[in-house]
Amino acid sequence: MSPVTRRAALAGLAAGVAAAGLPTPATAQPKDRPTAPDTPTSSWTLPGDQAAMEGDPEADEVIAQLVSADQMLLANQVFHNWTRNDQPVPDTAPPVLHDFLRRNAVLTADERAAVDRVAHGDTIKLLQGNMEALTVTEAFGGLFAALADPLLAKSVWYAKYDLVMDIGRRFSRTMNTMWDMLGTNSWDPSGNALVTLVKLRLVHAAARHMGLAHGWNQARDGMPISQRLEVEELMYVGAYNVQLAAKYDFHPTPRQIDELVAMARVGGRLLGIADKYNPQTVGQANQVLADAAANHRASSDEGIKLAHNMLDWMDRKIFPGAGAVGASMVRMMDTHVADVLEIKANPPLDTPVATLAPYLYRPAYEVQQKFPLLAPVHAQMFKIASQMVAWYAVDFRDYDLQMPTGRPTG
Repeated sequence: MSPVTRRAALAGLAAGVAAAGLPTPATAQPKDRPTAPDTPTSSWTLPGDQAAMEGDPEADEVIAQLVSADQMLLANQVFHNWTRNDQPVPDTAPPVLHDFLRRNAVLTADERAAVDRVAHGDTIKLLQGNMEALTVTEAFGGLFAALADPLLAKSVWYAKYDLVMDIGRRFSRTMNTMWDMLGTNSWDPSGNALVTLVKLRLVHAAARHMGLAHGWNQARDGMPISQRLEVEELMYVGAYNVQLAAKYDFHPTPRQIDELVAMARVGGRLLGIADKYNPQTVGQANQVLADAAANHRASSDEGIKLAHNMLDWMDRKIFPGAGAVGASMVRMMDTHVADVLEIKANPPLDTPVATLAPYLYRPAYEVQQKFPLLAPVHAQMFKIASQMVAWYAVDFRDYDLQMPTGRPTG
């Protein structure tokens, strides 16, 4: 199906919901998704077949030059030392890297206004007041939904970095990237939103290079971490998780939704997403998500392995059996994603998890009163969620964003 045909078929996603300024519930199956009259601007194009063939030429050329000059390890040392928005790019950076970072870690006046509206208004308070819920939805929603796209899963697999067996590292880096955009001072001179996103753009370019160098079939699968995949993953970290967090009584106002979309658009530009593909409205964000669910979701060896590696990681890092609770959380977030990733139904656990999840951060006595027989399951869920939040907020705060080089990482 061509991008134009898909766009026509999806042109009005989420009717009543988008009219209210809220995203479409992500748990609906593609055929059940409502349609909506969001009015896309004429300059926006749903990322489709053409976008799947496109990378990020500017960033890709930087990586090609760094690899050719055997300067990737030096580039990663520059990444390690360059951490603040107001910090000059280190003089040790190779010229091609120095020029790229200096030019791209800046905001236009309109972008500065967009991030300031979020950072200094009610939206940031809403986000930070519900960060635990957003962390849980990313852990069991956005991350797993991304793995249900075979090409996204394959892009992670082909990076050949530390993300395959220790998928928890990918979770921590994704969460830190989200926090780097949403912290109180993330966009201020002392923050690191600009630095993080521009570095991540090059991490993606390096992963593209790795995929192409290690057997990626470009004729069959398009470009690894293509423009289509970049947009899709941005929506999984943003709009998709806002949809899912409604289960936890996270309900942004229409104005806050508009502000979040504007901030996500800034993030997309910094990540190298072409303007014509970068969603401008909540309706366009919903079109990307619906298109992904309807046309780009399927089982793959890489996606299934990565998903189960994540659940195994929970068993190792939290306690034996945590992965089973996590599997029920994935199924609660999106049954279709769970089925695609071969996360089997487990009714004795799925039912109490789905019942108790909205009470995850409420007082234990309230759960005891309402569901006395399910209180032990709630306690296990709370332990998992709390430890994940702790890792995200504390243990991984000093994570070091590095580019895959093809060499052992130690």
